[in-house]
Amino acid sequence: MLTSDLSKYRWAVVLLVLGASLTGKGQLGPTELLPEWGQAGWSNPAILHPSGGHLLIGGLSGGQFELDHTGPTYADFIGVDGAINPEALLSNMDPMESIGFRSEVPIISVGFRDQKRFEFRLRSRVVAEQKFDYDRDLFDLAWRGNGHPDNIGRPISLGAMGMNSQVYFDHGVSVGAMAKEDKLWLGWGIHLLNGVAAFQTETFDVEWTTDTLDYSWDLSGAATFNAAGVSLDSLLEGGEIEVPGNGGMPNTLGAGIAFDFGFLWRIGEWIELDGAVEGRGGMRWLESLSSKRVDPANFVLEGIDLVGELSDAGLSGSSDSLSQALEDWTEAMTDSLTNTFPVDSDPGLSAAFDTRVRETWRLGMRFKPSKSVEVSVMAFRQFRFGQTTEGGMFGLTYRLRGNVTAHVQGQYHSNRWMWGSGLSLRGGPIRLSVAARNVPGFLFPLDAGHWHGQVGVSFDMGYAQKKKKRRKNDLGTGKGMWH
Repeated sequence: MLTSDLSKYRWAVVLLVLGASLTGKGQLGPTELLPEWGQAGWSNPAILHPSGGHLLIGGLSGGQFELDHTGPTYADFIGVDGAINPEALLSNMDPMESIGFRSEVPIISVGFRDQKRFEFRLRSRVVAEQKFDYDRDLFDLAWRGNGHPDNIGRPISLGAMGMNSQVYFDHGVSVGAMAKEDKLWLGWGIHLLNGVAAFQTETFDVEWTTDTLDYSWDLSGAATFNAAGVSLDSLLEGGEIEVPGNGGMPNTLGAGIAFDFGFLWRIGEWIELDGAVEGRGGMRWLESLSSKRVDPANFVLEGIDLVGELSDAGLSGSSDSLSQALEDWTEAMTDSLTNTFPVDSDPGLSAAFDTRVRETWRLGMRFKPSKSVEVSVMAFRQFRFGQTTEGGMFGLTYRLRGNVTAHVQGQYHSNRWMWGSGLSLRGGPIRLSVAARNVPGFLFPLDAGHWHGQVGVSFDMGYAQKKKKRRKNDLGTGKGMWH
């Protein structure tokens, strides 16, 4: 029977294997995959919660945080004696790396379902996310210098550098429904997004070339930065960053919309196909805007003539004289650089700008050899701040009487494996859930590039296991009486 089912659905297995071969920097965990965590219905609206109703209120009731660095870890380039190995640092870096942070704090989340036929959900949460991108060439220049044979005469682009961040409220409505009896479930969701603050590196084009003959520097570049709720003038002048709302309810500075779509197809008795698109949309920032730009320009640095400087000043070759000459030259170079690349503001009101929220596409299969065991394989692609990442994961889930759910998983991320786990416990109406996508990140933080944690407390209602009612004084007969 198992062999015939596999041959019947060979196309689905091949599709999943091809997708799971993707590796990259996106991540999924039990919170997004399993209904017991109370939030899987937002990652795929077709997935229904196991209880008749569930309620999460504020704070720790489903809060998540994640910190991710795609580049080398501390242990990759620093020895046990504390010595830094720059060559190991550079060899473990891709041309562009990033440091990302994201946190989700739920305000309220509620859902109700009608058996396996229909579920309705409402949720409000606060999302804060930030990503900083940097180039490997920047570290290469710092270590080997611009006169190294691999660097001299080569245009070195630092155009991948930039920082993007945003904070927003997400108010969502989601519905999952059975489209075909015990075979197919479809779902959709809509998110109303209220932006609180944002910073965007719209463009950043910088190129550095060292001449092969006289070692002069040729620096060309241009940049554009946008912000909402943050004063770029205050930042440039070294002022304080004002917290939006000043401790109260922050104003809405941007607005937008995002959509979710998903399906769950029970192909056979023991196999399901899971697919979804989450968070397709973004925001347009309209109020409290500021914008800065650096127009395209070119700066050539020919170096310092120490002999000429000292001769003109009639100085000796003492260290104090050399230090003073170098200090004067540095100050003059800084002034010249500032004049060449002035930071300007557009006249009049700053133009509105757009940002996207994190978008995830996923396709996977769930194998259920028994009621208590589930094996899942998933391929996914994420879009975040203009960067696309792809990944694949596999997981094993064990369920005990509907009260205990344990999950372990593995996924490949930034040239290293991540091993995650999760546990969901239900006692009466209260369910406690915890999860981590990379458990070694907490046990060995210096050897990890990804840290993630989730804690949830929810109130579950309804759909306990039905028991056969026995008539009063009915002792039963035959084998049923003793077995």
